[in-house]
Amino acid sequence: MKRISLFLIILAIGIASFLLTVAWYLESYSSSNASVAGMMGQMMGNQGAYGMTAPMPSYLWALSVILVLLIAAGIGGVAYYSAYPEIRTFAVPSAPPPMAPAEPSRPTMDWSVLLRTSNEEEKRVLQVIAAHGGKYLQKFIVKEAGLTRLKTHRIISRFAERGIVVVAKSGNTNEVSLAPWLKPEAPSGG
Repeated sequence: MKRISLFLIILAIGIASFLLTVAWYLESYSSSNASVAGMMGQMMGNQGAYGMTAPMPSYLWALSVILVLLIAAGIGGVAYYSAYPEIRTFAVPSAPPPMAPAEPSRPTMDWSVLLRTSNEEEKRVLQVIAAHGGKYLQKFIVKEAGLTRLKTHRIISRFAERGIVVVAKSGNTNEVSLAPWLKPEAPSGG
C-alpha cells in the first residue's frame, strides 16, 4: 500500500469520526434544551430547563482534540507525499540468461542529444554525474549542481522514471548512476 493511501485513510476516518461526534453531541445535548426555558437557561449559565447544569462532558473535549490531531496528521501526510514524490529505484539489469535473446529495452541515446533536450538545471545534474564517472551520491550532486535538494530530487526522479539514471539507496542518501545504455561522449560536454 502506498504511504499516501494510508494518510488518505487516516484523513477520511478522522473527518468522519469528528462529524459523527459533533452530530451526536448536538443531538444529545440540544434536544433536552429545546424549549424556550431551556434556551434561556443555557444563555444564563448553561443550565437546563429545570435548573440542572448540562456541561459538555470532558471526554468529548479530549475526543475532539484527538480527532482534530488525526485530521491534521492526515492532511500533513497527504501534503508531504504529494509535494515530495518517492524516487523509484530500478535494479541494474544483469546479463540476460544464456538461452534468452538479448532484448532491446532502450535504444542507445547520443549524449549530446540528451543534453540538447534537457533544460539548464537538468544539464547541470547530468554533467555532475558524468564528471564523476557516471556514478555519484545525490547529496553531493545537490552541492555541485548548485540546486536545492528538492529541485535535484525532482530532476533525478524524472530521470529515473525515464530510465536515464539508476537510483539505489546508499545510507541516508541515494547513489545515482547513469543507465548502462547511456554513455556520455564527453564528461563535461555542454
